[in-house]
Amino acid sequence: MFMNSFNIDELDYSKLVSIVKERNRPSGGIKTVHEVAVNAFVDSSKKMLEIGSNTGFTSVNMSLLTGCDVTGIDINQGSVDESIAYAKRNGVEKNTKFQVASATEIPFDDKYFDIVWSSNVTSFIDDKSAAIREYLRVLKVGGILVVVPIYYHSEPPADVIRSVSKAIGAEVKVWDEKFWIDQVQKSAPQDENFVQLIYKSSYRYDDKSDSVSSYVDEIFNKEHLIAYSDEAKMMLKNRYAKYMDIFNTNLQYAQYSVLLFQKRNEAEEVELFTTKKNN
Repeated sequence: MFMNSFNIDELDYSKLVSIVKERNRPSGGIKTVHEVAVNAFVDSSKKMLEIGSNTGFTSVNMSLLTGCDVTGIDINQGSVDESIAYAKRNGVEKNTKFQVASATEIPFDDKYFDIVWSSNVTSFIDDKSAAIREYLRVLKVGGILVVVPIYYHSEPPADVIRSVSKAIGAEVKVWDEKFWIDQVQKSAPQDENFVQLIYKSSYRYDDKSDSVSSYVDEIFNKEHLIAYSDEAKMMLKNRYAKYMDIFNTNLQYAQYSVLLFQKRNEAEEVELFTTKKNN
């Protein structure tokens, strides 16, 4: 599998992750999982759907933390297989399941889930409104839509955008936080339900230039990669390191937010007297 140079040179990041089995995380990693669990009131009575579950980090760790039942969907069979194995290794296979499915055609009934989690996967979907309507369709009234988008706080160079777009196999746009909030709220079918932003926090990324090399070494020190020839393993490693450098450069112009939206039967009044935390 992927043993010749042509195939390896053609691998985008998503396919490479399924081979390397990097534990792909949401922005903020375990900190974001904890933040959502607390502020979305996730517990063992809740059912959560993760859109674009990748190799299972968010789904498995949310189940470990709260005991909730989690379903993850992803379009990559290799990532789904690794998610199932990861859940079993962590003892939550009874509370988690993973399957291949599309974000724009979610194979579940209306109002089925208490929580729907979409990290940054909606960035890669052409018809974002159609996808968000699907998220909301399967979400119960009173349930929480979790969105953790990556966006830009300053204009990145054009060559950076081109490199990232090629790496992920999708055109990257220079959006800001307001774009994502508006995208969710305007995509909700107004004749049926409303969505209200109930929680928001934003973060900048650290520069990890000095850590990329040691991180890549650690990722490639995995048993399953022994099956590859030394030449193929080195080519995979070099391609992976290239992607990590590209992403780190891009993230110096970017930030992310944890956005929680509640699905409601009616729009709530605007709050006049807002507050801010004392230091």
